[in-house]
Amino acid sequence: MIVNRRELKYPIGEMDYYKVNELFKKVLTPDKNNKEYGYRIRSLYFDSINNCDYFSKMDGEEIRKKIRLRIYDTNTDTVKLEIKRKLNISQIKETTTISREDAIKLINKDYSVLLKYDNQTAHSAYNIMTVEQYQPVVLVDYNRRAYIHNENNIRVTLDSDIRSNEFDFNMFSEDVIMTPIVDYYNALLEVKFDGELFCWISQALTDLDTTNQSLSKYCTSRRFFENYML
Repeated sequence: MIVNRRELKYPIGEMDYYKVNELFKKVLTPDKNNKEYGYRIRSLYFDSINNCDYFSKMDGEEIRKKIRLRIYDTNTDTVKLEIKRKLNISQIKETTTISREDAIKLINKDYSVLLKYDNQTAHSAYNIMTVEQYQPVVLVDYNRRAYIHNENNIRVTLDSDIRSNEFDFNMFSEDVIMTPIVDYYNALLEVKFDGELFCWISQALTDLDTTNQSLSKYCTSRRFFENYML
């Protein structure tokens, strides 16, 4: 599956989090996976031996990419493999599903397992990860509340309790120690859409005590690398 769309990101505090959550509950449709407090996401990000994806984001390059594995339950038998590409203001996300066993092999840097999947995303990931010598670099975990509107394929997400680990990449373990990526309550509001955004949503965003920023949970989560390795 390949999805091409716009994306806006806003770091928000506790007051704005609850304000926009109440608004979106009234005017948008809750994601079918939402529970009382949303749902959990765990992503394992990979990068090249020279951390090219990290530096392309930090340098503000207009064309860049990220590769990750994503799960919603540590007991799952299937895993999403995703390539996210940034092309100026547009986001392209390529997604395919692989088995838990093959995900473990990817974590151990055996990328040949991708060759058995007959789709473009798996083959693109194989080429990138082998040529550029990719390896797992950070595990990220957070809670998400999501809301949708069918018009313009609008999807609004509220991510909170964002935590990471830069040393233990066992994404299927509940025993991994995750550390908050910020020292105070902070959440991330993301708005994804095709075409144009409804004016009433734009107005709600304007009223927030924040601005649209080019943020990355991946880069923000690599605090040890940033503080001690650079």
